[in-house]
Amino acid sequence: MNNADEWRLSPLSLEDLFAGFSLIFIAIFSISVYGIMMKIMKRQDKEIVGYRFLISAGCSDLLLLVNYGIWPGLTILMKSEIIPKSWRTWQQLYLDWAWFSMVSHYSVVSWSRWMAIRKPLNFRNQRRKTSYSLCALCYLVALILVLCTHFQPWYVTFYYEPSSYGMLAENFPLYLSGGQSALFLAFHIAAIVPPIVFYGWSITLLYNRRAKMLLGHQQTVQNSIETRLLMPCLINVVTFIIGQVLITVGTGEGKWAGYTVMVLFAANSALNPFLLLICSKTLRKQVLDLLGVTKIATFDKLETSTVYRNIHAVNGDFCSSKLVSTDGSGSRRFLSLPTFRSKEELASGTPV
Repeated sequence: MNNADEWRLSPLSLEDLFAGFSLIFIAIFSISVYGIMMKIMKRQDKEIVGYRFLISAGCSDLLLLVNYGIWPGLTILMKSEIIPKSWRTWQQLYLDWAWFSMVSHYSVVSWSRWMAIRKPLNFRNQRRKTSYSLCALCYLVALILVLCTHFQPWYVTFYYEPSSYGMLAENFPLYLSGGQSALFLAFHIAAIVPPIVFYGWSITLLYNRRAKMLLGHQQTVQNSIETRLLMPCLINVVTFIIGQVLITVGTGEGKWAGYTVMVLFAANSALNPFLLLICSKTLRKQVLDLLGVTKIATFDKLETSTVYRNIHAVNGDFCSSKLVSTDGSGSRRFLSLPTFRSKEELASGTPV
């Protein structure tokens, strides 16, 4: 009888309870926050184009929170792999598809941020069908990748091992020497390069724009918002890189190493909604309002970046946002323009 079998026959220890419940708690709490965020973004995805890409990336993150939080937590608490060994291959196919879908979103999301700054007029009028089609490519590319590699003789299956608090490979030496490890490393490096290029380019554009133009208050706030919106993705990329290093070092090096890998993989997705809340004042206000903590008195145009807005779709209304004017005393005041329900009313000049 090996150590894993002995562990399965013994009662749950405090370490087992901590490992299992902490993974499940991290996942459920993050999924709850993410669900609220995605509900708010979905309501405004006609108007704020950037939300469409964040919603799609959020869907892949939710899958990963289940895969690396709830699932391994349950295996620990139940002291069981849950599924039959004959299902490991199909489980691995699904896990790889969900993971590579998330990784593919790095490039698409970073491209959307770059487009919002480089060509804001084109980006803000992008059709929803176009946006979500680009997002669907992430899932399609991931599916093609796993189908092309999963049934090769050198492919090694990973499975949930409760006693290791994580996942183990059926043949780890083959994983390292057979080419699978090198292939995954190459894919991850290739996935990281576009975000670095796009985010670096975006920051350069913002810096040059600020240096060359005489900016008013609104433009300054807009640039500040765009710069802050870059930070969540940059932090997420760093977390992703750390996770990739530790999965190689930590797999097979003890149960707490396996637990750390699961936590890092879950944290890679769990961090996103909290980073968005920190960096977006508008989202933060709307989340608090949805939870009944506070009410939004006004929707200040200065708090939402215009480069993410689709000027042709604001909940079906064709309207102009508030403008800021300056009176003789130098103080700012808001001017509300009429709202129109259709293009015909817009043409005729009949406001609602």
